Amino acid sequence: MLQSIVSYELHGLLYLMSAILIHLVFAPIFIYKEPQRKFLFAVILMALIFLYWRYEDVDPLVYSLHFFPICLIAAILFAGFIPACMTWLIFNLGCLMILNYFWQPALFGSTVLLAIGYVLRNKTYTQHLKSKLLYATGLLIVYELLYASLSFYIRFQFTMYVVYTLIFTIISLWVITFLFFYVKKHEVHKQRLIALEKDRMLGQLAATISHEIRNPLTSTRGFIQLLNQKELTHYDQKRYIELALSGVDQANTIINDYLNYAKPSSGLHEQLDIKEEVEAMLRFIMPFATDHQVVIDILHENEDPLYILGESKKLRQCLINLIKNAIESMPDGGIITLTTCKLPNAVQVSIIDTGVGMSKTQLNSLGMPFYTTKEHGTGLGLVVVMSIIQMMNGTISFSSHLNQGTQCSLLFKQH
Repeated sequence: MLQSIVSYELHGLLYLMSAILIHLVFAPIFIYKEPQRKFLFAVILMALIFLYWRYEDVDPLVYSLHFFPICLIAAILFAGFIPACMTWLIFNLGCLMILNYFWQPALFGSTVLLAIGYVLRNKTYTQHLKSKLLYATGLLIVYELLYASLSFYIRFQFTMYVVYTLIFTIISLWVITFLFFYVKKHEVHKQRLIALEKDRMLGQLAATISHEIRNPLTSTRGFIQLLNQKELTHYDQKRYIELALSGVDQANTIINDYLNYAKPSSGLHEQLDIKEEVEAMLRFIMPFATDHQVVIDILHENEDPLYILGESKKLRQCLINLIKNAIESMPDGGIITLTTCKLPNAVQVSIIDTGVGMSKTQLNSLGMPFYTTKEHGTGLGLVVVMSIIQMMNGTISFSSHLNQGTQCSLLFKQH
């Protein structure tokens, strides 16, 4: 007798635990709104109930005293009132159509349970585990008493079979409540982590925009300062104005790029000549280099054009960032050597400075968000550079020694 009770109740318990597991796995993948997740659990539970009816040897007493109240209480406690109504309807149809009897006591007891769940629906949502266990046990006792008072079979034949069924029902309810509580707790923690990650990404995005926009603004400021010179030809004045406006346009482009950061990239790449891009970039960075007593030497090892596929504005943005970092690593001035060369199926750009260099630990930390060797840096400029270079089918590497300078190498594969 005891073995058969355990077998029947374990089967029912495993069906309910399977519903919890399936909901835990599939809900975060396909559904993002909480009300829809609750309905999903009800649908999964109903599907498993139909399988239970079809493939299990259903004991009417175990179904009415064990499986039915546990599923209904779990739905009331954790899924909400509407999923609980769906569970109530399906189980009572099962009592009426599948079991053919024991439906009146089950209908009355489950209706009272549903009414209690509706009245107390807002008071039990944020309770702790101990409170939920007590509440669930109280609901089960109410159901079992109502069922027993209306069931002639239990009133007149209160056997050990019924006692064992009730004991294992209480244990099963506690197990399900415990599991469901931590499943919901896991979901809440996951949602909080997602919210925190969104906040972190928003802060990172804002810091990156401010970091990137300083580059064109710095060059624009330099050209505007040059316009204050007294002995300035009309040609130079016009050229400085054009370069200053170009810096403003670049800043505006950066803002638009980051505002559309979440949108997928168009993937439209144009053919670029590395040497032309380097020369164009120098016009913007030269005033900044001059202010820091830094000389930039350019060496093109090949006379022919060096073509790669990429986006001109983003490539110049990367080069400006890297040159600016090299300049800032030489507080007392120095020399930057920028070379371009052709390799088999690739184009290489090397930036070598005579700055303070980096230790092995600092080199290993490069590219990590918010890691920086500069006093007022954000540590995000290099992150953006790496992502852009990777998007252009390129790689970036660094080699450095303390007080011996740093070498940055960009390698772009050619198709």
